[in-house]
Amino acid sequence: MGPTSLKLRRPSGFGLLEIVIAVSIIGAVVFALSSVFLMSNKLETRASNQIRANFLAEEGLEILRFLRDESWSGHLANLNIATTYYLSFNAADSARKIITSNPGLIDGLFALSFVVEAVNRDVSDNIVTSGGSPDANTKKFSVSVSWQERGVYSTTTLSTYLSDIFAN
Repeated sequence: MGPTSLKLRRPSGFGLLEIVIAVSIIGAVVFALSSVFLMSNKLETRASNQIRANFLAEEGLEILRFLRDESWSGHLANLNIATTYYLSFNAADSARKIITSNPGLIDGLFALSFVVEAVNRDVSDNIVTSGGSPDANTKKFSVSVSWQERGVYSTTTLSTYLSDIFAN
């Protein structure tokens, strides 16, 4: 008996199956990476808008502090409780003023407004949420910045107490 040679035959079409599987895996990876990129872009935009809204709300509080320092009685003392107010900028004299009509969006996206709340104090002169006696020289200011992004409304609100510390 002579040496026997065995030939291994590769099934036909096996190379095509490998190509189809490889293309499927590559397609799934590309799809997953593009989904991650789109989601990270969406989250980056949302975070950026949240940061800008926080800065605008803080700027609103700073403007109210400036108006308080300039003249409590002229700017803040006579504001009505629970009325929505807006801040307006006059470019001619570089002055901010408080108005009751909405001046429009900031950067075409953000709406800034604020409300005033009365403040009561107890016998120890601490601010209390209920009871106590009204303090005409202190008010609570809540500045809100709202915006719409991809059909979803978001709002950031910052609050502070301001008092007539300069008796002006």
